[in-house]
Amino acid sequence: MKKTTLALLATLALSVTSASAYDADLAQKMDHFYEKMTFVPLSQSTFLLEPEQFVDEVKKDPSIVLIDVRTPQEQAFIQSGYAHTLQMPLEELFEAKNLDRIPTDKRIVLFCHSGTRAIPAALNLKMLGFKNIQVLKNGIVGLAQISSPKTCILK
Repeated sequence: MKKTTLALLATLALSVTSASAYDADLAQKMDHFYEKMTFVPLSQSTFLLEPEQFVDEVKKDPSIVLIDVRTPQEQAFIQSGYAHTLQMPLEELFEAKNLDRIPTDKRIVLFCHSGTRAIPAALNLKMLGFKNIQVLKNGIVGLAQISSPKTCILK
């Protein structure tokens, strides 16, 4: 009898706690974060950094920190070569040990192969409170396109 009652209570507790299909607290935080993203602020955003602009900015401010969110295999194949690069694969980026390595007093530029992973990573870092976050538009591909204009088929 006790086992049946405990099983029934456990089932009831599970059904009550899983009645909501989403995390309401997280949804409220996301709503607060994204409510500011209306047309005017987005049209003035400097969130995405064009490759040419990135190269110019690094020449002016060599303290800019790059965060490479590519996989270790990608990082081994092509490295940035920039002195202030932190290699933090996306699957490890939000671990406390890595978040603690991100400077809060410097400009941060995230990049990946094409920008697809860097954009949501940067948005989530902003949601966590990091302020000076940007994304290198088109990632390594964008840098390759501006560094070899004669061989690039997309320019």
